[in-house]
Amino acid sequence: MEIRNARIETDLPDIVRIINPYETDPVSVDQVRSFFQYNPPGRTQLRLVAADENDRVAGYSGLIHEASAPVGHFITWVIVDPTLRRRGTGSALWDAMLSRLKGKAAVRLEADVSDNDPIGLGFAQRRGFSIHHHIFRSNLSLTTFDEAPYLPMIAAIKAQGICFRSLADFPDTSETRHKLYDLNAINELEIPNHEGNFSGYSEFKKYVFGAPWFRKEGQLLAVDGDRWVGLAAVRLAPETQSAYNLHTGVLRLYRGRKIAQALKIMAVCYARQHAAQSIVTDNDSLNAPILAINRKMGYQPQPGKYGLVRWLREDNA
Repeated sequence: MEIRNARIETDLPDIVRIINPYETDPVSVDQVRSFFQYNPPGRTQLRLVAADENDRVAGYSGLIHEASAPVGHFITWVIVDPTLRRRGTGSALWDAMLSRLKGKAAVRLEADVSDNDPIGLGFAQRRGFSIHHHIFRSNLSLTTFDEAPYLPMIAAIKAQGICFRSLADFPDTSETRHKLYDLNAINELEIPNHEGNFSGYSEFKKYVFGAPWFRKEGQLLAVDGDRWVGLAAVRLAPETQSAYNLHTGVLRLYRGRKIAQALKIMAVCYARQHAAQSIVTDNDSLNAPILAINRKMGYQPQPGKYGLVRWLREDNA
């Protein structure tokens, strides 16, 4: 095996073939190409492959430091073709990647592994990683869910002066779009173990407002006067008669008033109105308040991933 830099011109189909057996949502060549090409200011990234004598890729690894992440914090991964595991490919990729980290002042490495993959977990633990949290998806059947018991709660919240709207109820102006971005940014930074998905408004504009799935009606808002205080974002998937509750959050000052639960109920109703028969959402074991809401609503946990951490300095271990 030769360990070399990944080539966007030739390696993407092989990388997709290797990645997808481990992914909940399969990725396409175009998606992986966009991952490679995305390189905002302040980002450090490295992508390696292990290729055989015919230049066929057997493994893929890499590291990324986002500009928004703390200094020395890197996301890392090592992925090997499932049919070629336990032949030293993963070890070779790991050693090569670790050598590339020298001189980058790395302090903390993050990775993940499927929670039903003992081989992958063992590989990571032998290299100093430990389980930090559990990330998993939950599914709710909309054919049986009954929102009626929650309607008095929503009415009580409205009686306190909180209104529920969607982005479609507001003029499509730059001010409105920035307001949605600000609400996302504040909420995401307060999610446990989460550093935010976007480095700034321009990136949010491209990957949210410019996304094929984006609908103003699917951005559900809790509003107090002129202030937006909560959000539930929903992506519809008509081809599978399903929906995805991407994100739910409420400003700290307004928590404890069941606004998040009301937004989640509204997300369910919105999905059902558009013929979805199920809705899924992602969970983090560190986000206890949202987990409690999901359990109460009847979301059923699915297989997920362990979030792993390795500290590279003994004083941070």
